[in-house]
Amino acid sequence: MSFKKIISAVFAIALLAVSAVSCSPNSVADEDSLYDNHQGVEKAKIVMPSNG
Repeated sequence: MSFKKIISAVFAIALLAVSAVSCSPNSVADEDSLYDNHQGVEKAKIVMPSNG
């Protein structure tokens, strides 16, 4: 086999592996509890500056 065919095959396998990993449904953001905080901000706790 020529050098170009070997490089093309390696590139194709790497591209396939990357696409298979990137399409996985599990991600860190889905499991992170920071995104589940829906409490909001209380307007009574906001302090407005005197100059603004």
